[in-house]
Amino acid sequence: MPILLGITGNVASGKSAVRQFLENEGALTIDADLLAQSTYLPGMPAYKPILEAFGSDLCYSDGQINRSRLGKIVFKDPGALRELEAIVHPLVIEGIEAVLARASVELVVVEAIKLFEAGLHARCDAVWTVTARDELRQERLMNTRGLTEADALLRIRSQSPQEEKTSRSDYIISTDGSFQDTYAQTTIGLKKLQAAPAAEIVSRGGELFLPLRPEAFTSARALLNRFFPQTWEDEDIYRSLSHRSVLAGFKEGELDALCSWKLEFFLGLVQSVIPYTPASEELKSALSVLAICAGEHLCKALYIPHEMIAPLSAKQLGFLPGESVVADVHPLSAANFLRKNGLVPGEVFVRSNLLS
Repeated sequence: MPILLGITGNVASGKSAVRQFLENEGALTIDADLLAQSTYLPGMPAYKPILEAFGSDLCYSDGQINRSRLGKIVFKDPGALRELEAIVHPLVIEGIEAVLARASVELVVVEAIKLFEAGLHARCDAVWTVTARDELRQERLMNTRGLTEADALLRIRSQSPQEEKTSRSDYIISTDGSFQDTYAQTTIGLKKLQAAPAAEIVSRGGELFLPLRPEAFTSARALLNRFFPQTWEDEDIYRSLSHRSVLAGFKEGELDALCSWKLEFFLGLVQSVIPYTPASEELKSALSVLAICAGEHLCKALYIPHEMIAPLSAKQLGFLPGESVVADVHPLSAANFLRKNGLVPGEVFVRSNLLS
């Protein structure tokens, strides 16, 4: 069985950044909040119980539950929050167990704001808590989630003190400082776990692919500065790695390619592959490596925007039109994932037969 690491912390503490740093290092990661959301999509087990408990008028026109309205109900009423958790938490734990049973990597990470409250900490081999100053968390909620000052304070005050979590944890990370500082703390914690590093993959073109790490940042900056309209500093790369995974390709020991991709609840999106052109053999070779990585992360579907790949190349790699039905993927999950990344099914290709 893999090591199961639980990451917790109060709202806007920076848990997702830490989880993403670990994912870039090859960990299979689970966002318990997204797993919870998947349980109350139309037709899923928590859907009817939630509507029965909180009202059928919570739905959008497409049948999805309006999470914002549901959130306003439960964050103002502790009893309602407990009722929601009683519906969703058992299903989340069931989903995590299903992932663990299929995992082939050495480290599985679950990020859960209610790790202790749901009893999930007892299942973990180690627990990390991520902290940040209240003022900084309030600022993050207002700037990144669009909450008003009052709503941000309500979210913060509705939760137990951070100290309650830190006192029960094996390791604590503070995100009060820079992204580089958070990355360094994450790396120290990862070494304590003694999990094997991400496997190096040799592409069919002979390139060696491995996670982008600080020792390659100088070469990465030179490549990034050629393709993106900004001057990249180390902190910019650390910030980028807090939102996505990046594979670095090396030929004869020199970095010559970067593949950026985003994973969210077992759906993947290729964001950039530089410096390769849409019809090049090098692009196909790099995408084959990404498909292997996606499979190791139990990814059910890997999407790529049309403009990044020639249609013939996409077909040769097993990508289908983005409107294609993907087995075991709820249609609304796929649509929501693409919409969140500014895309619609008609603008992407999708591949589901991964690992090869």
